[in-house]
Amino acid sequence: MADRLLGLHILIIIIIILFFLVTLGCSIFFTMVIFSSRVSGEQAGNLMVLALVPPSILTVVFLHKVAGKVYDRLNGAIIKSSLKK
Repeated sequence: MADRLLGLHILIIIIIILFFLVTLGCSIFFTMVIFSSRVSGEQAGNLMVLALVPPSILTVVFLHKVAGKVYDRLNGAIIKSSLKK
């Protein structure tokens, strides 16, 4: 059972990391597309810092709403399957 729980923890961590990286990439891409032609190089650095805010907020919401529920359900299924043996 311990190896299944470790696998579950690793799976959840990988899902969260991938979600953060995808939202970060989209945020930086859209920031560059929207503001690239109208800002100077000095302001572009500030915009990149601002581009980090939405992925962070979305990742916290994802952790709270989705990852917690997925973890609870999979953890319950792992415990039930180990008790049947």
